[in-house]
This record gives sequence, C-alpha cells and structure tokens, in this order.
Amino acid sequence: MKAYYSKAYGNSEASVYGELPEPVSGKGQILVEIKAVSINPVDWKIRQGDARVVSGFRFPRIFGADFAGIVRATGQGVTAFSKGQRVYGSKSILFDRGGSLAELRAVEENKVRLIPEGLSLNEAASLPVAALTALNGLRKCGVRKGTEVLINGGTGGVGHFAVQIAKAYGARVVTTCSKANADLALKLGADETIDHSTDDLFSSGRKFDAIFDAHGHMNAWKVHRLLKRNGAYASTLFIPPPWLAIAMTRILRGKKLMSANMRSHEEDWLELERLFAEGSFRPVIENVFPLEQASDAFDLAMRGGFRGKIIVTV
Repeated sequence: MKAYYSKAYGNSEASVYGELPEPVSGKGQILVEIKAVSINPVDWKIRQGDARVVSGFRFPRIFGADFAGIVRATGQGVTAFSKGQRVYGSKSILFDRGGSLAELRAVEENKVRLIPEGLSLNEAASLPVAALTALNGLRKCGVRKGTEVLINGGTGGVGHFAVQIAKAYGARVVTTCSKANADLALKLGADETIDHSTDDLFSSGRKFDAIFDAHGHMNAWKVHRLLKRNGAYASTLFIPPPWLAIAMTRILRGKKLMSANMRSHEEDWLELERLFAEGSFRPVIENVFPLEQASDAFDLAMRGGFRGKIIVTV
C-alpha cells in the first residue's frame, strides 16, 4: 500500500512517501480504507521525537491519529460494522506504528464510529482530536449559558471548534486572533475579537468567567489577572510547576488553572454529533493536501498561521 512514513525521528527530511505492507484486521479490529486524515500538533510533535522515550525506536512508523474512510473488512468478533460503511475515529500513535497516513489502517472497533449524515469524509477526519479537545476544555472551564469566556486562538484547529461550541452553549464569546482572521472569528460566533499581537488584553483590566487557551501559550502567571474570582483557565498544553502556587491561587482566590486535552468517552462523541446535527458547528477546512504531499501538510502545521484544520486526502 502507499503510505507516508518516517524512517527515524525528525521532520520532513526523515519521512518519505512510498510502499509498505498492507495491514490486516485482527480480532476485534476493522480494516479501514483511509480517505482523509487531519494533522494535529500531537502528530508532528511525536514525529519529531518529543515523546521518543515512550513511543520507542522502532521504524518505519506511520503517523496520523485522526481518520475517516470506508470499511474494507472486519476482524473476528466485530458485529457493529460492515464492509462499505463510512466511518471515522482516532487512535493514538504514541504506541502504534501503523497510523492513518496510508491507504489502509487496522483499528480497534471501539476507536471507530459511523459518520453522521451530512458530514463529509474530510470534515469527519477533522473532528476527533481537535473538537473533542475543545469540548473537554470548555467543560472543565464550566462554560454554559451566561458565561463570558475568552478563547485564545479562536480560528485555529481547536479554537475554531471551541468558539462555535461555546456559542451553542449560550456563552458570550471573546476570542483572540489576528486582524486578518477577525471576520472569520465573528462568523464562527464570537461576540468580540481581540488582536493577539497586542498587549491590550492584559492592560485592559477586563476579567472573564473562563479562559480556554486553545493556542496553549498564554502566560500562566498573567492569566489569573484575567479571571474573575472562582474563574477557570484550561490550556491545551501541560501546565508547568510550581504547582504549589497554582494550588494557593485556587485556595485563596478560587481560581482554577488546569490542562485540558482530548477526552473520548461515548458521551463526548454523542455530544459532538448532536451539536453537528443541530447545525451548531461546522469544521473550517482551507488546506487540503494529497498523501504524496503530506510533508507540506506537516510543514504548514509546524509553521502555524493557518485557519481551521489541515487535511491530507488518500
């Protein structure tokens, strides 16, 4: 099969487009004919070796967690899916060398879902990591009707989902983005945009009920100045120490600082699918690359500055 794979940890210089043996569906697995894959920060970070102590040193490795495609075959014991169905899902590539950037991928049945009506293959592939991360971040921040929430990076892969979901929950949404992306942020549902290239946010004296840092690079020691008492901040990146200061901030001021990554419980998928069915959100996809140009997709993802999700088609 054709695949985009890496021969060692590194960036595009360590990866190639070529032939690899086809996988087969084992017990409890589905063999998916991949049609679309979305590129997430976790993909290029693992590819360049950020987690090599955990992911190991066996190569070749195919990267790409999210996928959408068609069921080609089912393994022993699989009863919920059949050949020809449109499916999507996500499987961590931390321990799995057979990722989604290939013509075929064998995936456990519990990592796969039927694609809802009205959702294209590209759109389905864009959802899992980014949309589930946005949903979990907003949940941990307690975003609901009447909440004033600040979303940092409201037109990026995670952020553009967060803006739409927060709005669907009845929140007042303020988001940071570039001036060039302000119109898109407002179209997605933001009530107000703030230019991310200025320090106006921290000097304005404004305070929010919740902050979801979809970009992940806000200064954690400035953030508490933007939160109301009992407010909550969640970042897509790991919150570094000193944890004692974080604990004291929570005890004395009631402010919570925490990390929020992808959560993929059944109720999370159902909530995403409900919101989509209601028309509350739609993926933004402006950059699509064929599999043979997957290096360009990774390079763009690493440079940043793109809007919505990056998709690789197979």
